Amino acid sequence: MRISDFGFRIADLLILPMIDARRMEVFCGLFDLESREIREVRAEIIDEHSFSEVLENHLIVIGGDGSEKCKAVFENQPHAVFLDNFAASAKYMIRLASEKFLNRDFENLAYFEPFYLKDFVAGKPRVKGLH
Repeated sequence: MRISDFGFRIADLLILPMIDARRMEVFCGLFDLESREIREVRAEIIDEHSFSEVLENHLIVIGGDGSEKCKAVFENQPHAVFLDNFAASAKYMIRLASEKFLNRDFENLAYFEPFYLKDFVAGKPRVKGLH
């Protein structure tokens, strides 16, 4: 099947990688084919209205370990295409890492702060004897 079979141009194709974040929540971001961020990466609870405004005008390719649980939500959406058995891997970052290395764009590890998509919320331990 080709993109034109859906009535779209290659420029209308967007990529939606999803990482499972438990329940119906995923970590996801929306990107074009040049890896430009269309919508910021964030934690999102997926429902029947998720990405509806984008799906009207774009063909969205969805993959990652969070996508499997979202198939049923998007089953009536003809512009959502799922990549089965596709998982996030560092091997897909080779081009990005090479570009940063060649441009000498390095992080200062002494001042680097990781970007967490959700705030950590500590709870009481549930194991007996740990208070």
